[in-house]
Amino acid sequence: MPQPSSSVLPAAAWEEAEKREMEEVIQLYGKTYHFWQTDRGDSVPLGGPELMGSFTEVKQMEGHEGKVERRDGEFGVVTEEKRKGREGIVRPEVHEDADQIWRK
Repeated sequence: MPQPSSSVLPAAAWEEAEKREMEEVIQLYGKTYHFWQTDRGDSVPLGGPELMGSFTEVKQMEGHEGKVERRDGEFGVVTEEKRKGREGIVRPEVHEDADQIWRK
């Protein structure tokens, strides 16, 4: 997650806080309930919760070539630096059926 330009935290503190959050998020297997679909254009929460899946590997994105680089440029993030900073995060044991959404 990019550090907001208005943040008064030093970059190292921001990165450490983000890493601690990622240690929790990794347990979700890339699936979570969304209550507000801003990508759909909703200005306020409408409708019921939706179970959403997120990409957990670049290869899951159709036509992924260049998308990560464009996102990095837009948000001022360097994916490889993020990966390196998260190397110590322990990955959970994933149930064999947890990624059915991506299986063909």
